[in-house]
Amino acid sequence: MVSKEQSERELNIILMMGLFPSEIRADIESNSKGVVQYAADALQWSFVKGFDCFSRVKIINLPFIGSYPFRFKKSKPYVFDFEHIEGANDVNVGFLNLPMIKLFSRYQNAKKELLKTLSQVKGETLVIAYAIHTPFLEAMVDAKKKYPSIKTGIIVPDLIEYMSGSKNILYRLLKRIDTRVSNKAIQKIDFFVLLSDYMAEALQVGCRPYVRIEGIYDSCDRTAGQAVPKEKYKTVLYTGTLARRYGIMNLVDAFSSIDKADYRLWICGEGDCRKEIENKAKIDNRIIYLGQISRSEALVFQKRATVLVNPRTSEGEFTKFSFPSKIMEYLASGTPCIIHRLKGIPDEYFDYCFVCEREDKEGLRQMILNVCENAPAVLDEVGKKAAMFIKEQKNPRVQVKKIYDMLKIET
Repeated sequence: MVSKEQSERELNIILMMGLFPSEIRADIESNSKGVVQYAADALQWSFVKGFDCFSRVKIINLPFIGSYPFRFKKSKPYVFDFEHIEGANDVNVGFLNLPMIKLFSRYQNAKKELLKTLSQVKGETLVIAYAIHTPFLEAMVDAKKKYPSIKTGIIVPDLIEYMSGSKNILYRLLKRIDTRVSNKAIQKIDFFVLLSDYMAEALQVGCRPYVRIEGIYDSCDRTAGQAVPKEKYKTVLYTGTLARRYGIMNLVDAFSSIDKADYRLWICGEGDCRKEIENKAKIDNRIIYLGQISRSEALVFQKRATVLVNPRTSEGEFTKFSFPSKIMEYLASGTPCIIHRLKGIPDEYFDYCFVCEREDKEGLRQMILNVCENAPAVLDEVGKKAAMFIKEQKNPRVQVKKIYDMLKIET
């Protein structure tokens, strides 16, 4: 609930989000075909929780779901009011979930709800959108024409041109058009929250204020404080999108070359490499594909494993514009993590991980062996230090306060 002090400050935060409210989360999961945006949902909720520490917050929400009928089973999803905390006045906005029409429908309905909200608020107002999502950007730009005193900002988890590796010609054409429209709107935005410092130049931020928040860890771990036993095998785990550009097949091939019967590789997720991974699992029974699982299930698997691996290499320019969201979750689990040295990862993280300097299969194979052959007590100590770093320095309050500091707003 918003405190009296927060109310007296008359600072309004309007968040334009694509998250999954609890009222429809299960329905979104059951109606989705393919990848469900769990990582984006978790990060958005973490930002919401951080803002709630300092200001009154209203969410205008249009869930990030696939289009009907190929990636979602409904064409007209969800119109309802909700409260993310007691006293909040949030709204889930409906839209036509059809290819081509979808973006325009989201823009029109988001804009309508934003203008309605702005007509009802008093005092200083920040409108902040999650992601370079053209409907949100265009809605904010249009709203500022009518309410020029508002300050607009965007949280940028990915640059739009790197959001998908699809080679479909029509998709790439539409993406190019969408990028052009969004880039024009971005030039009218007042401030930025970036997941990588390299994004500032790519977005032509210039003299406008920005802050780097590479991620936020908000524990929703129901196993916190409970003893989760480790597997009897030396277990390597990957949870996330099964995209070739994220290095998942490097991990599979590196593991396959380890000639040890007491090793296991668990893989959780969905993506373009799923079939290939399923075939590998048929050949090597130490490889276990667990499918796409919920975040709460993933947290349990992470605690049971011996080591967690993010196999993404620095190949491709997109890596310097991104911070792999799973790294925070991995480190917070208390299980040691293996990563490559990516430009998008702030240097401070490398003090709490096993860093694989060689970005090939042999380098990853050797690092897995080196880590797994450590004594359990050694690995436990590494994991505890990493978990403390994330929970104390990367929690919602600490991270979101950086936005207020950037804008010189008292908290």
